[in-house]
Amino acid sequence: MQGLSLELPTGYYLERDPDILTLRRSDGSVVGAFSAQGVAPEAVRRTVEETVAVGHSLRANFFGRFELLCDGEPLPLGRNGKALTILKYLLANRARPVSQDHLMGWLWPESSLKRARWSLNSAIHGLRKILGDCSSLASVNCVLLEEGQYRLCPAVRATTDVDEFDRRYERGRRHERIRRMPEAAAEYEAAVGLYRGDYLVEDLYEDWTMVERERLTSAYLDMLGRLAVHHAEAGQIQECIRVCFRILEKDRCHEESHRLLMRCYVRLGLRGGALRQYRLCEEILAQEYGLSPSPETRVLYRSLLRHKRA
Repeated sequence: MQGLSLELPTGYYLERDPDILTLRRSDGSVVGAFSAQGVAPEAVRRTVEETVAVGHSLRANFFGRFELLCDGEPLPLGRNGKALTILKYLLANRARPVSQDHLMGWLWPESSLKRARWSLNSAIHGLRKILGDCSSLASVNCVLLEEGQYRLCPAVRATTDVDEFDRRYERGRRHERIRRMPEAAAEYEAAVGLYRGDYLVEDLYEDWTMVERERLTSAYLDMLGRLAVHHAEAGQIQECIRVCFRILEKDRCHEESHRLLMRCYVRLGLRGGALRQYRLCEEILAQEYGLSPSPETRVLYRSLLRHKRA
């Protein structure tokens, strides 16, 4: 049924084609398949509930300091840095296995082939030990080696805060497109609440994390910007101010937020605060880029000056 629409739990999605709906976990593993003609939402939901009730659950939080939870309990990550790096990579790329050769060339580029292979085997042993510290995973081989490639075992249900962040962002955009802004704002608030810090901040200079970090930061700022405008239009001035400062904590040159703060202060009768906000914006832009505020910001400032003199 092409019109089938239902909310799935974190970690599940529907893949559609003209004849078949495939229910998959976020790691790409297949949970069930249904005819696209006449499938009932209840059948899909029941299949999800049955699979949620079995298997083992890993939750990885990539925002801020990395943490791993097994069945809701934090797992100690130990001191094996290479094992932890491989774990993060496998969790972040659950739908794509990674080859032994890639791992050896990436993590031990200066070692001989024999030494690199020994080091990789040692790291995988350490990784399995990390996951084995969870009692419900003790009997499961969580890291599989198949045809020279490593992947997480499909029996282990792995979800991440990034999955949920992206899902809520997309749902918010869908609500916004059909002008259901209160529902969109609720999704955006839930998504930005997951953003405890930059993506894998401990791996700031790892090449494989950089593009994803920029993508997520951009999405975070976009949602905050949409929330700020929503609060302003709804007359929720203090909420708008709160969100604008969250944006400026991340990007202090964000001129749109400076302008919105100026307008908020005016609506509260605090023209002096609005003028100070302009001067702060002017100073920051000069320090960071040697630039002046944009024409739009300067026009707003001049209008405030005229009102002050009047």
